[in-house]
Amino acid sequence: MSFKSILKMCVLASSMVMAGSAWTAEMADQIWMGGPVLTMSDSQPAAQAVAVKDGLILDVGTLQAMQAYKGPGTTVIDLQGKALLPGFVDAHSHAFMIGVQAMSANLLSPPDGAVKDIQSLQETLRQWLLEQSKTREVGLILGFGYDDAQLAEQRHPNRHELDAVSESVPIIIIHQSSHIGVLNSKALEMAGISAQTPNPAGGVIRREEGGTQPNGVLEEMAFFSSVASQMGKLTSEQVQALFVAGTDLLKRYGYTTGQEGRATSDTVPLMQAAATAGKIDIDVAVYVDVLQDRDFIARHVSRHYTDGFRVAGAKLTIDGSPQGFTAYRDRPYYRPPEGYRADYRGYAAVTPDQVFESVDWAFKNDIQLLTHANGEAASDLLLAAIKTARDKYGPRDRRAVLIHGQFLRRDQVAAIAALDVFPSLFPMHTFYWGDWHRDRTVGPVNADNISPTGWVREHGLMFSTHHDAPVAFPDSMRVLSATVTRRTRSGDILGPDQRVDVVTALKAMTIWPAFQHFEEKEKGSIEPGKLADFVVLSQDPTSVDPEQLTSLQVVQTIKRGKLIYEQDGALETKRLSQAQTGQMFSRFLNEWQHQASETGSAEHAHGPELLMGALLRGFE
Repeated sequence: MSFKSILKMCVLASSMVMAGSAWTAEMADQIWMGGPVLTMSDSQPAAQAVAVKDGLILDVGTLQAMQAYKGPGTTVIDLQGKALLPGFVDAHSHAFMIGVQAMSANLLSPPDGAVKDIQSLQETLRQWLLEQSKTREVGLILGFGYDDAQLAEQRHPNRHELDAVSESVPIIIIHQSSHIGVLNSKALEMAGISAQTPNPAGGVIRREEGGTQPNGVLEEMAFFSSVASQMGKLTSEQVQALFVAGTDLLKRYGYTTGQEGRATSDTVPLMQAAATAGKIDIDVAVYVDVLQDRDFIARHVSRHYTDGFRVAGAKLTIDGSPQGFTAYRDRPYYRPPEGYRADYRGYAAVTPDQVFESVDWAFKNDIQLLTHANGEAASDLLLAAIKTARDKYGPRDRRAVLIHGQFLRRDQVAAIAALDVFPSLFPMHTFYWGDWHRDRTVGPVNADNISPTGWVREHGLMFSTHHDAPVAFPDSMRVLSATVTRRTRSGDILGPDQRVDVVTALKAMTIWPAFQHFEEKEKGSIEPGKLADFVVLSQDPTSVDPEQLTSLQVVQTIKRGKLIYEQDGALETKRLSQAQTGQMFSRFLNEWQHQASETGSAEHAHGPELLMGALLRGFE
């Protein structure tokens, strides 16, 4: 064969290889550029552009490198200086109850509401009643989010003050912690609570000073059971509407993965139905009450989403609310509520046997367990149960999670590290209740160490941060700010040694909670092969004054490359409108009124029916 023939064959072969490369090169569906990209990946913390294909991250790097993926069908998205981050992963909240919050009278204090004292609380309820009465007959006045720590009177309202709003219509107002509530006289009557009613196990009916008559304030199981008895059952349509409303609010704050942190075997199929019907745009991981139906959990638990929904594990609740004085402490509260003994230290909502049995079951079956423990004694109980189960079944990768841990001691943080417990902390408390903790619950010395993110990092541990909505509003930038600054409402800095830098705080909202959920290979950072779950912020959070972090805004939320939220309502997403959900809630209230008048008790609320009281359990 001549040299000329050989050269011709080489040229032909080279042309075929080049053509083959052109035919097989991956062209991106989207290229994101024009702003800082914060990847949350230690190997490549920042980038200039991201290429996306089929809802997955194709590549990330320089703008020049990403241009190689640009084809005729590629959409180039110019961030115009805004920052691109991984979508936020919700470490702990209650997606269903966020929907309830959205459709109740807003009793939150500033900056999330307008209630500053009992008079403004009453006016807010009256205004809500007036607005609702324009379109329907109101069978129940429901308010959410009041906080005695923020009221000028520094106490809970009582039944007489709610009676001043209405004596004929029952009123239920839910404390921001969701562990306490107040009922007016009509609601107490319908709940069957009188001077002769004893305190239930794990709950307290507060009494009027010097007497036995209930003053309207109910704690823990007394509150949960009363709500269950009065609110009866919800229809499937109503449950789905509330659930969708909750996920809709989460995505508006950049969350591409949400959580229902305390479900029941009755509520799961209804939420799953909403997901199957395509009504939710984000992923939702659900944790079912371990004391309610373990067989259900074992049958349905999965590491994989179906239509954006999965049963991720089990939930255990040991104690109550630190700001509500129902967290189970190892020492007395600094200044306990009026009428309580000086040695009062809260109480457990469950028995030690229930804690040890629940942890043992979870470890035996390799099911992830999230445990609500706020007080030191509650955390002691959990850590002892985990050590016992770990010694019995071996140290496998179960990622047991301690939720909240507000009053953790330093030695308990060391135990968390030794036992491979994942801490999901609540530093938003430093803003919302920091002053209250300093002055009332734990005192000025111990208040510096609530939500001890600094101690956790000393042990080299990952941690996640959460908002526990509807306990606090699901404001992702408030979560970020509180973790970085620990500044209280009054401007005090609570525990400067517990502060962390902005990147660490962002990891606690992205890659670390993704790890918490066993999803770190698919979510939490901007890396090739992971889901194209993004949030676009108005500015780069690493380049602004930390004191200005709360001024940052979520501009867009992207799930699997699809825009699911855009600021100013420019994007219409698949969701039920507020009017639709309000109509469903109105029908529910009217049905409740009819059922209550028919039965006068909780006898109708059983079996597969959904109890609102049960949903309230397990909150912060």
